[in-house]
Amino acid sequence: MFLSWPYFPILIFSAIIYWALPKQRNRNLFLTAVSLAFIYWFDKNAVIVVIGLTLFTFLIAWWIEKSQGGKLAHTIGIVGLLLVLAIFKYLGFLSGTLNSLFSFVHQLPVFQFEKLFLPLGISYITFKYISYLTDIQWGLFKKGNFLDLLCYGSLFTIFAAGPIERFDRMKPQFESDKIVFKLNYVEVAFERIIFGLFQKQILADRLAEYTLQFWYYPTTYTLVSQIIVLFGYALQMYLDFSGYSSIAIGSSRLFGLTIMENFNNPYLASNISQFWRRWHISLSEWIRDYIFFPLYQYKSYSFWLFVCVPIIAMALCGLWHGASWNYVLWGIWHGVGIAIYHYWNKYKKKHKKFELALNTPIISRTAILVTFFYVSLGGIIFRTTNLGHLTNLFFHHGEQELSIRGKALILVLLLCIFLVPNYHKILQKISMKRYYPYVKWFVLFVIIESIFFLSPATSALFIYAGF
Repeated sequence: MFLSWPYFPILIFSAIIYWALPKQRNRNLFLTAVSLAFIYWFDKNAVIVVIGLTLFTFLIAWWIEKSQGGKLAHTIGIVGLLLVLAIFKYLGFLSGTLNSLFSFVHQLPVFQFEKLFLPLGISYITFKYISYLTDIQWGLFKKGNFLDLLCYGSLFTIFAAGPIERFDRMKPQFESDKIVFKLNYVEVAFERIIFGLFQKQILADRLAEYTLQFWYYPTTYTLVSQIIVLFGYALQMYLDFSGYSSIAIGSSRLFGLTIMENFNNPYLASNISQFWRRWHISLSEWIRDYIFFPLYQYKSYSFWLFVCVPIIAMALCGLWHGASWNYVLWGIWHGVGIAIYHYWNKYKKKHKKFELALNTPIISRTAILVTFFYVSLGGIIFRTTNLGHLTNLFFHHGEQELSIRGKALILVLLLCIFLVPNYHKILQKISMKRYYPYVKWFVLFVIIESIFFLSPATSALFIYAGF
């Protein structure tokens, strides 16, 4: 979506008209019209779904407030939204799974449900509207007007792959008449978009060139090459999605809108729980608030809290990514990791001396590497649609080597991540110097040149735009 040619001309042109309008209400109306037109450009069916879901959600929110936080209205709203998501995204998957189960009993009927079209952004808008209705039912804020809700749901800068913003953070921005144009908006937008394009086109897409061929015949590669590709794909996923989020945040800032950060150095996390507080933060917070917490309140048994809840929540998180069992297994993999960490943390708290003995720089760095390795193994499950390959990978290998350039690129990026963990502190120190603006613009110039001259001939689609 971001990499298609109309995006940036439309972004700049619409931002100019947006700020030329006198009132915020008019700006919101214009931004909504641009968003709907842009969605229509890419997916005509998606526009109908967006307007229909927005109208449905608005009426349910009105019902909830009229009935003073009625649970019935909220339940109908959530079931309705999930039903729409299931029909469009999971119908074929559910029928295939049922037929596989029923094949053991020949007397049971076989269902033939064809998969319907998958509207652009259906997973993201569904989650946004579920949080909207739930927060109103919890009494966290009052419902907004229909225009604000439609603008929130269709905002084209974050529509296809998030971040999954909350309405309570967007509502004050939509309603404020005090937002005026600032040159800083353009500067921040420019920086974020350029760095996002660099992450995507120079780093992630280059990694994809070396890792893509691996997935066709993974068992023909040597064990060393398999392990390097394992780390390479983990880096590719991060750079691809982090790049997308940076472009989305920068594009939104051009309209004076502040969108939440979606990543915070996730591969420097020292445990799997911390990783999920740093990776796809908007989704992680959504899972925490609307799945984890409600499940925690269901029962108080230790096994339920520490094992069942994380596995169920993360399995649902995996299923949200796609209608395939590999995504569910990927979610379970992370759920098991969180469960193990909970028990490990509980054990350390009971043995204070043991906990103090482990509180050393060497152990902390080792924990980061172990977490990264565990997450990278999960990436194999995420990427492998043929589950049969999982049993062969790393147990069967051949003599083919990953190219020297591919190995060098992956190892250099790994060194940049793990050997310069405090780069943000270095940047902060540099920013205090008088020459910082010159250094910053020189770096941006170099990045822009690299994007023009070093980008691959064809750029792959953003990984998360497919969910």
